[in-house]
Amino acid sequence: MKKVSAYILTKNEEKHIKDCIESIKWASEIVIIDDFSTDASAKIAGEMGCKVVQNKFEYFGQQRNFALTQCSYEWVVCLDADERITPELREEIKRELAGIPRGYAFIAPRKSKFLNKWILHSGWYPDYRHPIVFNKNEMKYKDQLVHEGIEYKGKKIHFKNHILHYPYDNIKQFVKKSDLYTDLRSQEMFKKNKKFKILNLFVNPAVMFLKMYIIKKGFLDGLAGFILASLYSSFYTLMKYIKLWELEKK
Repeated sequence: MKKVSAYILTKNEEKHIKDCIESIKWASEIVIIDDFSTDASAKIAGEMGCKVVQNKFEYFGQQRNFALTQCSYEWVVCLDADERITPELREEIKRELAGIPRGYAFIAPRKSKFLNKWILHSGWYPDYRHPIVFNKNEMKYKDQLVHEGIEYKGKKIHFKNHILHYPYDNIKQFVKKSDLYTDLRSQEMFKKNKKFKILNLFVNPAVMFLKMYIIKKGFLDGLAGFILASLYSSFYTLMKYIKLWELEKK
């Protein structure tokens, strides 16, 4: 198999980091890009044999492109600390890189758990995020504050097996993370000269709820689906437009 660098972004992830690293220990090197964690994240990673590099987080595009500069090999696996590569996906990746790869960027379905339930609807599944495996010489991350895409001209190849995702331990953590994401998203909208309209506070949250709960069949995810759609419509969609209004006033 070709040599592979794996990178993981961390910020106070001591609860998740060990299991994340364990799922990727087959990589030739594991690089931890740590945003000066105040918990034991960096210590745990170092003790597990990872290369730990501390770099101040400014926004996601910046941090991910910095991570690529720290990877020794051209083939890269990227994970967030709250993600795990399943044994089945591991074997699929190994088979792909054992010969001549079918492409330069590979994506995998991501299955996420919320309120102790795997969410299989709500627009959360299958969640094909940015490539999980790629040749770093053929792509880079877009210079975006959040929801960073990639700059890549080729065809993305689909893996069949899953990444497991544990994004929120509880509602409090959802609110805390949403505060960061809405900060970055509102700043990005402001930079792109998107103008706040009063209807944004009424129409957009309602549309988000209907999209997740009805169109994307979040009702099939039970109470967790209803709570998820409610949180996204209020703590994410509503809040980012309120913050955009605040930026315009400043």
